[in-house]
Amino acid sequence: MADFGKRTTNARQEPPHQQASGVHGTPTWSDHISSRDLKALERGRLPAWANMSRLKLLSFALLMGAMVLGAVGFYGPELARDLRYAGTYSVAYDLRATDGRCSRYIFLVSLCSAKIHSVMSEAATSSTEFLMSFRGADGAEMVPVRSTVDASAVGIQYAVSDVLLNRTLSLLGVMLFFGWAAWFFLDCVRKGRYKDGPAYEAVKQYVALHSNSG
Repeated sequence: MADFGKRTTNARQEPPHQQASGVHGTPTWSDHISSRDLKALERGRLPAWANMSRLKLLSFALLMGAMVLGAVGFYGPELARDLRYAGTYSVAYDLRATDGRCSRYIFLVSLCSAKIHSVMSEAATSSTEFLMSFRGADGAEMVPVRSTVDASAVGIQYAVSDVLLNRTLSLLGVMLFFGWAAWFFLDCVRKGRYKDGPAYEAVKQYVALHSNSG
């Protein structure tokens, strides 16, 4: 019985970091705090996710997913068509292109569009939209083209030849980036890395522990 009593006394004198593990399976702070989180805490700042609620993270994840679907739905079909008919486009002298414009965002991605008309009519017969990265269309000629395989497939020569590979890689890059962002936000929710979540409690344990030791 004396030995039993000694063990009880020693257990109560364990250092704070051992007590921080909690009881009944409560995780320690080290189970949830990453090395990046530690660097932020050492600089006296909370991790970025500590200011986001669970609902906010889920909203961001849905938004990123919507960006992926939007990019695929808006730019994917025309890109797939141009890849399928690559090398079959020739200048369409019965068409003319107007209203060409490109908007560049953060010097990385350019979103371009143009309208294609019949030379015999003012009504636009078609339009083209595409995105590309790390370049703009400044100075590029808007030469309308038509596929010799499918007469309904019309576009701009610059888009179907000069930047076709760029368009393909750009769309894949956008999908991967926003897809990764959606996964990141969902992973934060899964790991409890949000305000008042399990990882947030671990951060508070870490801060309390180092405040006491200081």
